[in-house]
Amino acid sequence: MKYIVMKKLTLTLVALILLIRYSIAQDQHFSQFYSSPIGTNPGNTGVFNGDLRAYTLYRMQWFTVSTPYQTYTVSLDAHILKRKMKKRDFFSAGLNFSNDNQGSVKLKTNTYNGLLSFTKFLGGRQKHNITIGYEFGWVTKTAVLSSLKWDNQWDGTEYNAALPSGEARTNGIGYMDMSTGIVWNFTTDHLFRSALGFSYQHFTAPNVTLLGGSDKLYPRIGAQWNGSLRTDATSNTFIEPSIMAASQGTTLLLDAGANVKYILTEHSHYTTNQSDQAIHFGVFYRLRDAMFVTARYDYGDYSGSVAYDVNVSGLTPASHSVGGFEIMLSYRGLYGRHRESKRTSTRFMN
Repeated sequence: MKYIVMKKLTLTLVALILLIRYSIAQDQHFSQFYSSPIGTNPGNTGVFNGDLRAYTLYRMQWFTVSTPYQTYTVSLDAHILKRKMKKRDFFSAGLNFSNDNQGSVKLKTNTYNGLLSFTKFLGGRQKHNITIGYEFGWVTKTAVLSSLKWDNQWDGTEYNAALPSGEARTNGIGYMDMSTGIVWNFTTDHLFRSALGFSYQHFTAPNVTLLGGSDKLYPRIGAQWNGSLRTDATSNTFIEPSIMAASQGTTLLLDAGANVKYILTEHSHYTTNQSDQAIHFGVFYRLRDAMFVTARYDYGDYSGSVAYDVNVSGLTPASHSVGGFEIMLSYRGLYGRHRESKRTSTRFMN
């Protein structure tokens, strides 16, 4: 009996320590990565057709296995100093906040980021724009470590919470974090648009352990590509493939798939009685982890979307194939005298 209890305590301890270390050393991730441009690559700051952009995403996963993991992010970016720049170059600035809650130990991560970017118009018959972005911020991590059970708290008969754990630990830490990225936007005409990006996140490799000692956050090297192809000059249908690959430590993340967009109505150039409306449906696959479906609705300058993951990894027996659920809301602001030209611009993906 003592052996069985001790074994359970040991297994619980090992699982929770691995959970804390894995969660700390890896990044949060949204299935709708293309709808979280700033979080995916700082080079996406200000890369949109308009004056201001705001969006939020919420994700809940693994609620059939353990205490649900919940993540949300809120982002805002806008063009700055645009009127003072020559030609079509401009600077942009942004803010990003994210909150991540993981597991029964309530490992909470709050991230506060500021972003700056510069977009250079390269011109040519086929329009080219290069954007370089930089992200800097402050991160806090906390956990309820008192909920963990340690081997030193085994009194020979049973677990005794009154005994000291003998472990060096802290309930919270804070550290600076920095990332950078570059994005190349390429447009041929109204039929095809492309955005290729490369990012280098957490290049300062801060120490992020709550258990004492050293546990560096691995830098994350990523590549992203989003495309949009109109099937015909008069067609209302667009094919929108998206791919993201990222390497962080020994972990490889690879998402790939496509959305199909169908325009329901286009805005009126002469009255305010009709707004842009479109629907999107997509299917994606995350390597050795999950398949997910997406649905989105655009109305004017507002958009909303959902995604649902079907788990296909080794957790399938425990999760019953239930992965995660996401919801996204976004707004694009168009101001000034040239709102119409901004609305119809094909300079960037959206």
